[in-house]
Amino acid sequence: MKRTIIIIAAITAMLAFGNTAKAQNTPEDIMAKFFTMFNDDVNKAIDYLFSTNDWLESNKEGTTAMKEKFEASRKLLGNFNGYELAGKYYLGESYAKYVYVLKYDRQPVEFVVTMYRPDKVWKLQNMNFHSDFEKDMVKVE
Repeated sequence: MKRTIIIIAAITAMLAFGNTAKAQNTPEDIMAKFFTMFNDDVNKAIDYLFSTNDWLESNKEGTTAMKEKFEASRKLLGNFNGYELAGKYYLGESYAKYVYVLKYDRQPVEFVVTMYRPDKVWKLQNMNFHSDFEKDMVKVE
């Protein structure tokens, strides 16, 4: 009986750990956590996104530049009022680009995040944002 309980506990732990690890490593999960953090502290959110890739995390100049760019836009555009997923593009199963519309008081901003999965873990590859994105709009009838 004791052996059965130990086996059941071990199987349950493996299933729970496996699902948790897998569930936390999709581009959608990474971006959901990013935007949750973004609402409270933009700098921590940027640090989190950069921390997904060891090659980028050590690039302090890039991290600082992105933080300064977001802070300057916040001062210019007003309060952040949420975001919308505008597009999702994949190249194979390991390279993904997510395009978001960040909604500020004054105007929207396009935020593009590219992720790469070289093995089992998704990582930030690149991110950028700008306000000149009307060329990307499509007519909806």
